[in-house]
Amino acid sequence: MDLEELVPGVLLPGFAGPVVPEWLRAELERGLGGVCLFAGNVDAADPDGTAVLAAAIRAVRPSTLVAADEEGGVVTRLEGREGSTLPSPAQLGLVAPDVAERVGVVLAERVRRAGIDLVLAPSADVNDNPDNPVIGARSFGADPHEVATRVAATVRGIRSRRGVAACVKHWPGHGDTDVDSHRGLPTIPAATAARHAEPFEAAIAAGVPAVMTAHIVVPEWGAEPVTVNPDAIARLRAAGFDGVVVTDAVDMAAIAATYGIGGGAARALAAGADLVCLGNPELGGIDAAAQYAEVVDAIVAAVHDGHLAPERLREAHDRVARLAAGTSAARSSAPADVSVEVDPADARAIEIALAAASDPSAVAGLARIVRVVDARGGATQAAATRAVPVADALRGLAGGGNGSATAHGLTAVVADRPSAVQLGVLADAQAAGECIVVNVGAVPGGFDAAVVQLGADSVFSAGIVRAWAAKGGR
Repeated sequence: MDLEELVPGVLLPGFAGPVVPEWLRAELERGLGGVCLFAGNVDAADPDGTAVLAAAIRAVRPSTLVAADEEGGVVTRLEGREGSTLPSPAQLGLVAPDVAERVGVVLAERVRRAGIDLVLAPSADVNDNPDNPVIGARSFGADPHEVATRVAATVRGIRSRRGVAACVKHWPGHGDTDVDSHRGLPTIPAATAARHAEPFEAAIAAGVPAVMTAHIVVPEWGAEPVTVNPDAIARLRAAGFDGVVVTDAVDMAAIAATYGIGGGAARALAAGADLVCLGNPELGGIDAAAQYAEVVDAIVAAVHDGHLAPERLREAHDRVARLAAGTSAARSSAPADVSVEVDPADARAIEIALAAASDPSAVAGLARIVRVVDARGGATQAAATRAVPVADALRGLAGGGNGSATAHGLTAVVADRPSAVQLGVLADAQAAGECIVVNVGAVPGGFDAAVVQLGADSVFSAGIVRAWAAKGGR
């Protein structure tokens, strides 16, 4: 195979809409490695639409990987319009690891039935920075060992469904940052990377076939972000991982602002990455075809000018091809004999754990809400879905939620982290009358108030809110 013909096989682009565009069809015919689906590719009115779309992709190239961010909680593509019905990692961090494994099975079966074979989950980040603007409830918690047990359990659950591969992220750990790599370039010291290593080590030991890099700088490893840093990726290989190294999206500011999307993709491959995620074309009106062409041109140029060694490109291509062939072969023999619903006993265990972590007075106060204030400004922490089901559920309890606190009613302040803006909104609400915080971020959250701990803004969490309010408390 000509070197330039290898380039499509190491790329994971997105595209707009629920049908395969012509440019993507042409690249599939050229050997495209994978396609990443986002919420805009999912037809909410057609439960089978995503599976039909995936089948249309594979009708052109059967061994193409079809990937999606489907973490549960605040990050979902399949349920992006309304919010996830799966528990979040933060919620699973409050219960036994075997619950995480069973939820991993449910997650894997859901994506399998939707035609997805590479699920970009779970997050192995240790969220020990309350000000983290991008991880929060996407993490199983702040204790590396507890996170590790649940990451390994989730990987085992996903691996139990033949034809579905997990991709653990964001190596070497995005949990102790106060910068969102979508918008800037975070930095962590090597000591933090070492402290956060256990969950990734547990995932590798559990057989995870793919690891996603974080766009963060570890100064002791060099000045470049991990994704484009050969010394960093060599450390991942030295840790025993020989699977597919997937980049986080190269359209994120942490990469694109310095290297450009094409330049970042070429540098990532040269550094040791195998599959380059281009990003979400739904954001900012991106021309997905033009973006893809820019990346291809940059990689081809890097091969010709010697910045990307031919053997490195071939190695990356072969790793992706092996993963795709393995999922393709297993997919055809996977029986559809597993539920796609969370076990009621597991859901109840999570509800009990959330109640135990909450202030009883705040839970009881759900029945007296007359006003709802979303301190997040309407955006979720992960920015992966526009749905805000908890806030909507609270407004329903408050009869619209536009009133003011009274002697008999109170304000519910929805928050996901103790940022200056959110704490300011809370202070204003406290000054105006009685209020509670409904925390949809990491638990416990760090709020100086009576708190209802939910651990995600999701349909799953909204159901718990309604149940507690109906009972006048837990």
